[in-house]
Amino acid sequence: MSRMALPEASGSIAALWAEHDSQRLGWAFRAYERFVASLSPEIRERLAHKGQQEEAYVVVFGKTQVGKTTLLLDLMGVEPASLERVSRVLRGGRAQGQSATATTMEYRRSADQRWGLRISDAAIRWFDDDRGITEALGQVRAAMEARQLVGQEPSIVHIPIDCFTSQAGQPAVRMLDLPGDKPANPTEQEHVQEMARKYVPLADLILLVGKGDDLSFLQPGGLTLPGIEDWQSVPGRFRIVTTFSFTAQSVRTLVRQHDGPADAGFYRQRLIEQIEKFGPLGDDARQPERYFPLEFGATWLDAQQRHPELYTRISPMIEALKRQLHADILASTTPMARLRNAVEARVVIARVKENRLKDLEGATRTIKQQLEHAQTEQSRAREAARQSRKVCEHLTQRLAEINDERLRRDLEHYFRLSGSTPDGEPGESVSGFKVLVRQAKASLKQRLADSRPDSAALADTAWFWRGVKAKIDLQHADDIMNAAFSGFLATLDDYWIDTYWQTGSGSDYQRDCYWLKSCIDDASKVLTELARKTWLTAAVRQLRLHLEDDRAARLTLRSWEQMAEDMARPIASLEQELAAHELEDRVFRQRMEKDLQESRRFIELLDTEYLAELQNRRKVMLSEGRSIPAFLDLLAAVHLTQVREQLLLHIELA
Repeated sequence: MSRMALPEASGSIAALWAEHDSQRLGWAFRAYERFVASLSPEIRERLAHKGQQEEAYVVVFGKTQVGKTTLLLDLMGVEPASLERVSRVLRGGRAQGQSATATTMEYRRSADQRWGLRISDAAIRWFDDDRGITEALGQVRAAMEARQLVGQEPSIVHIPIDCFTSQAGQPAVRMLDLPGDKPANPTEQEHVQEMARKYVPLADLILLVGKGDDLSFLQPGGLTLPGIEDWQSVPGRFRIVTTFSFTAQSVRTLVRQHDGPADAGFYRQRLIEQIEKFGPLGDDARQPERYFPLEFGATWLDAQQRHPELYTRISPMIEALKRQLHADILASTTPMARLRNAVEARVVIARVKENRLKDLEGATRTIKQQLEHAQTEQSRAREAARQSRKVCEHLTQRLAEINDERLRRDLEHYFRLSGSTPDGEPGESVSGFKVLVRQAKASLKQRLADSRPDSAALADTAWFWRGVKAKIDLQHADDIMNAAFSGFLATLDDYWIDTYWQTGSGSDYQRDCYWLKSCIDDASKVLTELARKTWLTAAVRQLRLHLEDDRAARLTLRSWEQMAEDMARPIASLEQELAAHELEDRVFRQRMEKDLQESRRFIELLDTEYLAELQNRRKVMLSEGRSIPAFLDLLAAVHLTQVREQLLLHIELA
């Protein structure tokens, strides 16, 4: 750095500082020049960076059928009289309103009155008339639809110079038209992704275009192309343009209700509010000057006839917005603007992508947690079903051999009154026999109460009988015993005296002894049958309960099995969602790595030139023999660090 002689006047010190200040970004421009020089020729050819007189490079992104073609032709400066001609040619023989093929097109001004067409890296073909270029474009679109043409570069169309207006001050613009619809074919999708990755960072300005009544393309996840998906992070590089913004009935009504001249601020704010229905915008992204609700083309000319009042009120505002958009395009072509765009595209976007990757990882982690929870619930249901199945199988196996007939046989073979009725001596008296009758009744009643099926003898059904509870009707038992002993007691009551005169063989005493034993046996048999019937009724009831338990267990089993089956559907859905997120994560990592490689290269060049500038200033400062210039050199070096931080938007560079 050369140094002129130190001026004596204090004003000259200010001039010396102004000289330092004018050189504060020289290192950054040198880095940018080196970066551009390192690019491939076909990319370098698109970067007009020598000054404001060069063509602006604008990327247009949006769905088909939103009026992109008319917009980009208008912004390129195609005069209204030529608009229909150029549009017809660019459709390649297609009817008005047909969708464009998912391919990337770049439009330029021709140097003369000929049409030009360049496909991929082939040589430019020139056409003297509209018919030839129309047929050629039709062939290109047919080849794209047949998946026979997927180039590594955009197809370039040169539009005849006589189609453009000669209005002074209007910037010359080249347009890159990125298709907004996601191609179904993976090859075409990769083509569009690669085109965005290569050329969006080179753009002076990026226009996101959509219909005024369909802003869904701006909702989170609606933008997926590299350099565009994170538009809110660097909104200064973008402009939001809506077409058909005032022809919808609801908007026409709003215009009539809004008194006074059309106010661009009012409609811009309304557009922002409509966009924020899909998700909040950042403070910088909400700046009204980034939004352009526009109308143009045949639809707007038709509105001049059908809605003259609307046309009269809105047209001045629309023309003013178009002039402002042209001014924004012109301003974006200055060296400083292009340097800022390069820094934002190569540095800010790289940092944003890292944040986006964290969001993707967070979403994937959430899905994994949901999947793990669902799988745990399914495992619990399956384990519960396994335990329930064991219960069902065990109960079914036990109940397989038990039925009403089996219960009846068990009682017939393995049920007797417990114990025995004790024998006693009547003492050769009638009253003694009556005492024995009372004792026999009490004993039979107790035996009846203590009786139950013989579990030891029942063996394989003992488990069942242990759960049976029988309640015998003791009043009925009393009636049975009274009936069994009634004849015997009646005879005893007929005796006149209490003492038996004879007790030998054939005597009344011996007869009554046998009769008493017979009454006891008869009562025992009848009571046994009563007990068996009572126990059978209780056993059948118990069997029904077991069968109900078996059915309930089966229902429980089926419920757990159904729960496990039902969990399979959300698990499969979560697995698919997880696979999709993991695929998106892998694809994004690959894309991010490509972008970061470009970012690192530019950052390294910035760092290299920055350090070289510092070293040069240090040498100048050390070689300076006078204190004031040396001090100014020191201040300039310190100021250089602030300039660098401001240029890099306060982003830490790794």
